[in-house]
Amino acid sequence: MLFEIPEGTKDFLPGEAKWKKEIEDVVAKELKSWGYRQVITPSYEYLTTLSQGAKSSSDFFSFFSENGESIALRNDFTTPIARLSGIALADEIRPLRLYYVGNLFRLKRKEKSREFWQAGAELIGDLSVKADAEILALAMSLLDELGIRNWGLDIGHRGILSGILEDSNLNTKAKVKAEALLLKKDYVGLKELVEKEKSGYDLLLLPSLRGKEDIINTAYKRLTSKKAKEALRDIENILEALKPYGCTQINIDLAMVKDLSYYTGMFFECFVPGLAGAICTGGRYDGLLANFSHDEPAVGFAIGIDEVLEVLSQNKKRPEDIPDLGLVYTPETYTQAVLIAKEKRQQGLSVFLVKAGKEFPKAKEYKNV
Repeated sequence: MLFEIPEGTKDFLPGEAKWKKEIEDVVAKELKSWGYRQVITPSYEYLTTLSQGAKSSSDFFSFFSENGESIALRNDFTTPIARLSGIALADEIRPLRLYYVGNLFRLKRKEKSREFWQAGAELIGDLSVKADAEILALAMSLLDELGIRNWGLDIGHRGILSGILEDSNLNTKAKVKAEALLLKKDYVGLKELVEKEKSGYDLLLLPSLRGKEDIINTAYKRLTSKKAKEALRDIENILEALKPYGCTQINIDLAMVKDLSYYTGMFFECFVPGLAGAICTGGRYDGLLANFSHDEPAVGFAIGIDEVLEVLSQNKKRPEDIPDLGLVYTPETYTQAVLIAKEKRQQGLSVFLVKAGKEFPKAKEYKNV
């Protein structure tokens, strides 16, 4: 019988586990340097809690507790941190700066690992565009600190699509379908929908409204929705607040749609050549904490640890995890070897004992005792 692991999971072998830990240490160091504090949330919570930030509960690994309560593995960190902030940290002075590192589980990620690793930061209690700019700058700084190059960042805004849909005569079903088509980048299907319904024609402009900062002026002239134009002004103000950080690898993408329902304002994605999908994503979610009796603004981002490993492995050999020293002992020198090993470990070396014989495990160096 072969004891295989479940679909969508993986083992991290010694070199991979070491590299993963090194990456997480770099992430933690950078986030701490910006004043963010680590929190750790449970791997599973009540399904009613986790589903506050989801469109449906079908993407959860869920089960029943011994008391018949619906429990689910977390598939996102933002909702648990919203809960924690609104309840356990409700009395702390705002803004809160929190970060996390851990694993998530999503049932429908069949094309990728269903268990995956993520790190991120949340800035809670600050409605200003300076908070948006801080999160964007922090995400970009983290990519640079990790040694990831040639990345690009796309900014969108929930208010663009919301404004166009609100001003249209599309029914609820058609609005949901239009958003789904934009999410899939099915612009042919979107055109067919708009022409069939004879409404929402500004939706067809969105795919062409992508580029550098000057695309905002084009969008002002072409879009008719007042709410959409307010969102454009918000993006302009965020970009202005970003200028002191010196960030330049930024594009505007007004057709961008996110598949999490809690985003309310600016959102963004970072892409790297050779990687399918975003390596980093985030945005503003001002309504989520109201679900936990603490209505306040928030903005944050997450970076995929698995994606970072994939990108870095394209340009760098995965490191081996080999102990520094192997002490070869005989029955007569065993006690002496134990004492030497203790001394070497206090000096910061990784040391193991091995009985004299024909084959030894890998080590950078061996010494006979």
